[in-house]
Amino acid sequence: MTKPDDLPLLIFDLDGTLIDSAADIHTAMNKMLTKYRRPTVDLPTLTSHIGDGLTKLVNDFFPEYSLNSTENTARVDEFIQLYQEQHLTEKTVLYPGVPEFLRSYAGPIALVTNKNIQPTIKILQHFKIDSLPWVDVIGGDSLSERKPSALPLLHVMAKANRPPQNSWMIGDGRPDMKSALAAGCSKIAVHYGYSQANELALFKPDRILNKFIDIKGFFS
Repeated sequence: MTKPDDLPLLIFDLDGTLIDSAADIHTAMNKMLTKYRRPTVDLPTLTSHIGDGLTKLVNDFFPEYSLNSTENTARVDEFIQLYQEQHLTEKTVLYPGVPEFLRSYAGPIALVTNKNIQPTIKILQHFKIDSLPWVDVIGGDSLSERKPSALPLLHVMAKANRPPQNSWMIGDGRPDMKSALAAGCSKIAVHYGYSQANELALFKPDRILNKFIDIKGFFS
C-alpha cells in the first residue's frame, strides 16, 4: 500500500465534479431572464454554459454587453445576490460517495473552482466538508488568474509539496483539462458532469470517471 506521504495530490473541481448545482443556477438564471423579459432556458442549455466562471456564464445570456463591461458586471452582481441569497443550496446535492472518499483519502486534497470563493465556502459549510484537511480552497477570485491558467494548480501543488508528476486534476470541464495541461499534471475527466465526453476527449485525459464512487479504485 502506498504510504500517505507518497500519495498524490488530488485537486478537485466543484460544480459538476463534487456537487450537482445546475438546478439552483438554472432557477436563479431563469428568474433573472424573466425579470428582463428574455426567454427562459432549459436545464441542459444552462448546464452547457457552466464551467468558465460566473462572468462568462452571465455574459452568455446577456451577450450585448462586452465581457468586462460595467453593464455585465452589474448583471453578475445581480445574479450573485439572487443565487447566493435564495438558491445557493436549495436543490444542490453532493454526488454519491463524495464525503466518504474525501474523509478517507490519506493523501493531500485541494479544491480549485472558477466559482467565487464566498459561495464556495458557503457550499462547503452547508455540506459540512469545509473542515476537511484541504491543502487550500481556491475560488475563481482567489488569485490573479483562474482556470484554464496553470496558476491555481501550481499554487496548490506548491502548498502540498507535490510535483506535477504526483498531482491529479479531477474535473468535468474544459478549463480543468486546460489547466492540468498547462500545469503539467495528470488529469481525470469527469463524465457525469456538465461537459460532453467528446469535448473532454480532445484533451486526452489520463483517466475517465463515470461515477464519483469509482475514484476509490484509482488511488489506494
